[in-house]
Amino acid sequence: MEAIGAYSNLGYALEKWHDLRERIKASPPRPPLLYQNGSKTRSKSFLGLADLIDIRDRYQLGMTTQQIGTHYGISKTRVASVLREQGVTIRRQGLTTEQVTEAATLYRKGKSLAWLGAKYGVSNTAITTALRRQGVQLRARPGWS
Repeated sequence: MEAIGAYSNLGYALEKWHDLRERIKASPPRPPLLYQNGSKTRSKSFLGLADLIDIRDRYQLGMTTQQIGTHYGISKTRVASVLREQGVTIRRQGLTTEQVTEAATLYRKGKSLAWLGAKYGVSNTAITTALRRQGVQLRARPGWS
């Protein structure tokens, strides 16, 4: 079979293309996208003085940047920027040396990475990294060889 032979009869494809274009023209317009109906995220310009003070106060009371960002509809990076602009020192994220030592002991006793992450308020990836830096041999994951 010649290569040109398979592609030489395009009349059928052109008819299908024409039919499709006509159906698109005759179809009703698309409904608006869902996010257009909802509230938009707040940007820097929408944070008033009271919001900035509230963000600072919430952070100093112990809320995380993620929690505050969710409350205001802004990113945790934006929350951190607001806090720095107000002269607030951002809390150290991650685990302290004591927490890593305790996590290593608990892991060796059989606790899971997910359990440890929940206990210390960090991701299981952060726990994994901290344990590897301590030289802890990690268990194989279930189902992995």
